[in-house]
Amino acid sequence: MQQHKNILFSVLVASSVINQAELIKKLVEAKGFKVTYKKNITVYDIKSPFNYSFLWFTLASVAWLGDTVFPYIYCTKPKGVYVTIEGIPTKANLLCSNIPKLEFIANSEFTKKCLEQIGLNVKDVVHHAIDYENCIKLKEESNEIRRKWEIEFGQRTKIIYVGRNDPRKGVENLAKAVFSMPENVRDKFVLLLFTEGELYGLDRLKNVLQLGNFGTTTYDNVLKLIGASDYLVFPSKCEGFGLPVLEANAMGIPAIHAWFPPLSEFSSKDFNFVFGYQYETMANNRHLQYWIFHEYRPQLLAEMMQYAIDVHQNSKNEYNEYCAKAVEHAKNWDYKIIYPKLLEHIGVT
Repeated sequence: MQQHKNILFSVLVASSVINQAELIKKLVEAKGFKVTYKKNITVYDIKSPFNYSFLWFTLASVAWLGDTVFPYIYCTKPKGVYVTIEGIPTKANLLCSNIPKLEFIANSEFTKKCLEQIGLNVKDVVHHAIDYENCIKLKEESNEIRRKWEIEFGQRTKIIYVGRNDPRKGVENLAKAVFSMPENVRDKFVLLLFTEGELYGLDRLKNVLQLGNFGTTTYDNVLKLIGASDYLVFPSKCEGFGLPVLEANAMGIPAIHAWFPPLSEFSSKDFNFVFGYQYETMANNRHLQYWIFHEYRPQLLAEMMQYAIDVHQNSKNEYNEYCAKAVEHAKNWDYKIIYPKLLEHIGVT
């Protein structure tokens, strides 16, 4: 191996983070570098003459940053710590710790604000991105699924939820919204769930179908499921970024979601179906961070879903225009446009 041609990536095991790391890896390899994934980067790795630079992908809380601190401080080569957070880190990130010596690259302005609120150093913001060309290809491939669903579900509007099921994700609010709808409204759409865990009674409804458990298929297959749908519903109350909204737009479908940061940094009211939240609350997440929940009334979600269904079924030209705008908007978030800024931090230009 030629000296100084290897870059080490340390990646938090989370599907969205891994997918972003793969996009960055493609850009790095196109510049003639080799990328090696490691769970932990050690001082030995830092000292090796074969390693040119280092990039950590992680959650900005003490439990995930502990193994990062000493190699980062010791390292004099190009390096970056690319992080997300869904709220305010606890003081454990500061007390008896060298974490304040790190300089972070935040994945959103919201993440930056949360880190700076407790005095952590953020040197840049680089948003997450999508692979636009791959999404166009997968949209074509999703037509087979769409045709199958049209036979199975007829003219009903297909609304999909894709994501984990934890307190941040708002699946309980989605259930309350759907149950609040009259039966004749529920007959107009089918709710497709790709998630796991407690469904709050949604699985008992005849217009709800669980496609599988989150994390049990490939990323491309998930995108094809989204592309075969008519809308993505994203009931989340708390995010560090909120990538499914951007992915849905890249796959040519509008998203239904509450308007709060960081979604408001990259979403658009021009073609997505959005509604406001009422207030913020804080929730202690295992003493690692205080999640910031953007609380909204489930009835607002229900009303926006009904409005979206009406547009899809009764105003096809308007709906198609929204889909076209979503795709055009997503071009601006392609990884070839977004991530060169991140590569500068690890010496790849």
